[in-house]
Amino acid sequence: MIERVTSQYEHALQAVYWHIANRGIRVDTNELRRGRHIVDAEIVRNLAIASTQWGIKVYIGAENAPEERDGSVNLNASQGKSSFLNKLKDLGYEVPKITKKNEEGDYEQKFSAGELALQKMLATNQFNYPGGDPAIRAVLKIRELGKLRSAYFNARLLQRGEDYFFLSNYNVAGTLSGRRSSRKHTFGFGNNGQNFPKHSEVAPYFRKALTARPGNVLLMVDQVQAEDWPVSALAYNLRALEELRNGLDRHTHLASAIFGIPISSRTTQEWKDSIERYLGKKTRHASNYDMGPGRMSDALAQEGHSIGTAQCKVLLDKVAALDPSVKGVFHKYVQDCISSSRLLVTPFGRERQILGARPEDNNSSVFKEAYSFIPQSTVGDNTGFTVLLLETEIPPEERAVIQEGHDSVVQDIPSTVEGIYKCLLRTALYFKRTIRFHNGIEIEIPIEAELGYNFHITVKIKDFTRAGVKEALEKLDEKTKKGTLSSGASIENLVA
Repeated sequence: MIERVTSQYEHALQAVYWHIANRGIRVDTNELRRGRHIVDAEIVRNLAIASTQWGIKVYIGAENAPEERDGSVNLNASQGKSSFLNKLKDLGYEVPKITKKNEEGDYEQKFSAGELALQKMLATNQFNYPGGDPAIRAVLKIRELGKLRSAYFNARLLQRGEDYFFLSNYNVAGTLSGRRSSRKHTFGFGNNGQNFPKHSEVAPYFRKALTARPGNVLLMVDQVQAEDWPVSALAYNLRALEELRNGLDRHTHLASAIFGIPISSRTTQEWKDSIERYLGKKTRHASNYDMGPGRMSDALAQEGHSIGTAQCKVLLDKVAALDPSVKGVFHKYVQDCISSSRLLVTPFGRERQILGARPEDNNSSVFKEAYSFIPQSTVGDNTGFTVLLLETEIPPEERAVIQEGHDSVVQDIPSTVEGIYKCLLRTALYFKRTIRFHNGIEIEIPIEAELGYNFHITVKIKDFTRAGVKEALEKLDEKTKKGTLSSGASIENLVA
C-alpha cells in the first residue's frame, strides 16, 4: 500500500523529528577545536592578502578597527561612505549590479558587494590576474570561512556527561515542497542539520568532528540520483528510466554527448573529477527546472566557476535537443495543471495551489517556480515515510536516526557486522516503495550506503550482504587508521 500525505502523517512525522533533533550528533571537541584554529588562521592569512594588494588595512568588525582608520576598510561595513561597496569603487573595480527582489516582491538591480557580485568580478578580471584577482578571491574565502565559523565551528553544543552534541530543529512544514527545513535548536544549540558544509577546503575539519557515539558507527543511506527519477517519469522518458534502472552514470553520458568526448577516452574517476561531467550535471538540473542561461551562469559563479551566459545558453540548448521530453512533456503537464485547476498533486497526494498564473500571460516565473514541486516533494516524502518507519516500527532502544538531508538518512548504530547488516536491510526495506505517477509510470528509487566513524571519512557498502558489510567495515577501520582524507579534484574553468 502506498503511503499518503495526510495531517496524521505530518503530525506523527513532526513528533519523530523532535526526537531526532534532541538525540543530536556527537561532536569530537578536539577535532572541532583543531578545525576552528585552522579557520581562524586562514581568515588572518586572507586578510593579509587583501591588505597587501590594496595597500590598506582590511579587517572584520568594528572592534578590530585600527587606530588610524584612514584608508582602512571593514569587510562587514555595508552602509555609508566607508562601506566595503564604496571602497571597491574607490579602488577602481567595476562593481556589477545584481538583480534581487525588494520588499514589495519586485525585482530590481542594485550595486552589490555580496558573494555573487564578487564572483562576477573575479570572473571578469581574469586578464589582469590569471586565476582571478587575489584580493577578491581572498575576500570570498573570508566570507565563506566566516559563515562556517559562526554557523558551525562556533555553534553552541549540548553537554551530556563527558560528551557534546550538535542539535537542530526540524520543521516538517518548513518548505513549500513538503521537504523538512532545519535551523538552530529552540534553546540555541547547534544549527541547520541538513546542509553541513562539504565542498570547501576547510569543510572536512568540521565533518571530521561529527562522530559516532563510542562503540558505534554511522550508517549513511542516500537515494541514488534522487530527483532524476521523478523528472524522467513525469517526462515519460522511458529511455532515461531504463538507464537509471541499469545504474548508468547519466551525467557522464550527457557530458560525453554535449562536449563530443568518447566515454572510453577517460577512466570512471577521471570522468567523475572532470569539469565536463560537472557541467553536464548542472545543465541537466537547470534544464529540468527551466533555469535561464543568466540564472545558470550566476549559480555557477556562486560555486566559483566562470561560465558566461552565452556558454550556458549553448549548453542548455544542447540538453534540450538531446532530451526534448522535459519541456515537451514534463513542463507541459505542469503548465496544463496550473492553467486548468491551479493545483499540483504528487504521487503521494501532497497538494500545492498555484494562484499566480494569469490568463493571456506567459506566466514564465510562476511555471518555473512550480516545476520543482513534484520531484522535490516526491523525494522528500520518500525520505519522510522511511524516517517515520525507522522511528516507530522498531523498539525505542534501536531507534538511531541522527540526521536527515532531504534525500538521505544517517543512523548512529553499534559497529558490529550483524548489527549493521540488520539495520541496513531494515532501512532498505523501509525505503522500498513503488511510486506511481499520473501517467501510469511506476518507479522505485534505489539507495546506496556508506559507513563512517565520522561524517568525512567513509567507505561505500558495495554489496548489501553480511560479507559486503564486513568488507566495508574492515576497509573503514584501515582507512581510519591511516588517517586518509579524501579530497575532490580541483576544477578548472572551461574555455569555450
